[in-house]
Amino acid sequence: MLFIEYDVDEEGLIEVVAVVDAYEEDDLDPGATEWIAWRNSFEDGGHGFVAVPQDLEEAIEADHDPGELLDRIEKLIVTDRIAKEATSD
Repeated sequence: MLFIEYDVDEEGLIEVVAVVDAYEEDDLDPGATEWIAWRNSFEDGGHGFVAVPQDLEEAIEADHDPGELLDRIEKLIVTDRIAKEATSD
């Protein structure tokens, strides 16, 4: 399961910090629930990461058009951030 770690500055500029493969070698955490719980404990309260949907992960692995991938990743991050900010108000 892939996750994108990101930061958003005061002006709304998004910076991708990392792409994390939360793969558990022994299938002990197949849904990455332990990783998600650990990540939610960060000072940003989980606002700085988003799970990559399977179809987007497959597109990344298949080496699709970089421009299209960047657009989809940006939309994913913006949508995630809007939803998280709306629930934290």
